[in-house]
Amino acid sequence: MPRKARKAAASGVYHVMVRGIDKMQLFIDDADNVQYLCFLNFCQNDKFKILAYCLMGNHVHLLVHTDKQSSEHMEAAMRSIGIRYAAYYNRKYNRVGPIFQGRFASQVVESVGYFLRVLRYIHNNPAAAGMVTDLGSYVWSSYIDYFGTRTSCLCMVHTGYALQLRTQDWLLHWHTPKETNRLGFLDVDTSKKHPPDEEVKAMIFQLADCQPCDLQLMPAEKQASVFAALYYEEGARIAQLSRLTGVAKGVIKKMI
Repeated sequence: MPRKARKAAASGVYHVMVRGIDKMQLFIDDADNVQYLCFLNFCQNDKFKILAYCLMGNHVHLLVHTDKQSSEHMEAAMRSIGIRYAAYYNRKYNRVGPIFQGRFASQVVESVGYFLRVLRYIHNNPAAAGMVTDLGSYVWSSYIDYFGTRTSCLCMVHTGYALQLRTQDWLLHWHTPKETNRLGFLDVDTSKKHPPDEEVKAMIFQLADCQPCDLQLMPAEKQASVFAALYYEEGARIAQLSRLTGVAKGVIKKMI
């Protein structure tokens, strides 16, 4: 049976994940992490750019930007990275056979709000796994490229894409809450109940120091921050936010 074609992202942005076969460790020592990042960087080009990454022992999370017409360039790059790293790994550890669990998984990232959520999800993986408490201390993710000073750059990270959407200070604050989604590969927790209007009104006052009807008078960046927090973190509905603030649903969707 032929493989199902990947859905192409109109934005050209994808969340990519690869796993070790049978949950096998892909990175035994620091040299393995270094080698994978070198291959990742080598395979970058105008059609395949790394926006964020996190190497997590037995799996890898990537946020990539590629050609908007199809996923062809992403697939070619990921195939090249996989072949190169598998050859390196098998040679180093005197083994044969595949090291990755099937082909890589991917999800399209279409909206600004979802992009921001995925970016934070990727960077928060080490903290969510209990490996670190300070994200800046984990050297095998691109968090340092966004918010720190990396002394040695093994893989160029195109931070400009995210910084065109939000300021560095905004992104740093956005990363503060820990990503607690444990349902799987970016599944959405639909069990969370939607908050009632009174709670949403109180949260708007807490976040923006204004009444809901006055939020539309705030700068667009402030509105986007409040709407994203209420929608993604608190479970507020877009229709509910529109009704309480007077901001059109379509405008809110574009903001988040």
